Amino acid sequence: MNKTALFSAIIIVVAVAFGLVLNSQSTSGASGSESSLSWKTFDEGITLARQTNKKMLVDVYTDWCSWCKKMDSEVYTDKSVIDALNGSFVLVKLNAESEQKVYYEGKTLTETQLASAVGVTGYPSTLFFDSSGKPITLLPGYVPAPKFLPILRYIGENHYQTVSFEDYLAKTAGSPSP
Repeated sequence: MNKTALFSAIIIVVAVAFGLVLNSQSTSGASGSESSLSWKTFDEGITLARQTNKKMLVDVYTDWCSWCKKMDSEVYTDKSVIDALNGSFVLVKLNAESEQKVYYEGKTLTETQLASAVGVTGYPSTLFFDSSGKPITLLPGYVPAPKFLPILRYIGENHYQTVSFEDYLAKTAGSPSP
């Protein structure tokens, strides 16, 4: 095989590989914003929650936490969870071991101090705040998507204001998902 033929073959292989990479990237994000989540910093999130009158979900994690990574890869990628989150919540990631400064209730705290102040003792933990920044509840631990979804609906649709979670589950057990 001469040098020109070899060079042509290499160019073709590289072009095909490049085309496959581009195709896989374009199809993975094809559905637009409904198929992905937009995570904010705490300060961005609390401002946006107030502006949009949405509740805020704060995913409290650490870099070394395997259950946090599992929550990211299995729960926050589930289409039903994504739809519920995008419909009702502003989303925040908070690293419980970070010295990054946040502003909350008139105080400047580190992310570590904030996580501790709101009662986080393990990871992952999910914090829910109303649109004014008032805490609603803290959900500790990894929660699989089928169990996480009713919690998101319970809080996102304001059922927590009028009925216990147990009563909400009993009432919706036979209902089809919206």
